[in-house]
Amino acid sequence: MKIRFKFLPVLFILLLVALCQAPAVSAQDFSAKATAVEGDVTCKADGESAWKPVTVGMELKEGVYIMTAFESSCALEFQDKSVLNVKELSKIQISKFALQAKSVNANVSLFNGKVKATVHRDIDTKTEFQVKTPVSTISVRGTEEEIYYSPGFGVEVQNISGIVEVMNHIGQTQTLAKGDNTEVPKETKAPKPVQHMAEKTKKDFVKNSAATEEEEEFKANVAVPSFDQISDMLRDLSEISREKEAHPTTNIVISW
Repeated sequence: MKIRFKFLPVLFILLLVALCQAPAVSAQDFSAKATAVEGDVTCKADGESAWKPVTVGMELKEGVYIMTAFESSCALEFQDKSVLNVKELSKIQISKFALQAKSVNANVSLFNGKVKATVHRDIDTKTEFQVKTPVSTISVRGTEEEIYYSPGFGVEVQNISGIVEVMNHIGQTQTLAKGDNTEVPKETKAPKPVQHMAEKTKKDFVKNSAATEEEEEFKANVAVPSFDQISDMLRDLSEISREKEAHPTTNIVISW
């Protein structure tokens, strides 16, 4: 019996070492928490049909769908401190969220609308945060990005800081640096060439200015009647009306 007990300390040490080497997985009763809600924001669990209101402090589990109405939005804080702002008229799903001691693996599906992702970075943690749309996968390696998807029109990605990789469903990729912008119109279309947001803003301004000039030119070429001309037209219409009353027309119906 003494021989058996002699090995207990050794077994205890081996068990302790094994536990220390095993990857520590944090308790994940939920993936994210709603930290701000404005307007009509609802959610439903995967496999359920009933939608219920999202409230501040609500804990949201993996697989949950979230939808925002007109002039409505919400902010979600994940367990790793990453934040996802869901804008109005958007629908998303927290498809996956796995938090371990040295890694974070998050996957959000964007069905329509706009989101802004602010990804928390830890030097000792490998973070993989992806936003998937029907036409592309956006791997967020930066810290702050805006992603807009509209069915039939594709996805637009604006990288505010860090690095983002945009890939369509046939493997064509585009890497965005800070301040870059790109679009993926269809799942089989390559991401458009990178365009810096400052250049895009300038082009949009020039385009809008040209449209404004065309409107002004159109207005200049269209003659606007004066008050006297309008008065003359009204007087003519009045005389025509009186003449019709004095000489009413007769409708003749011929039947065969």
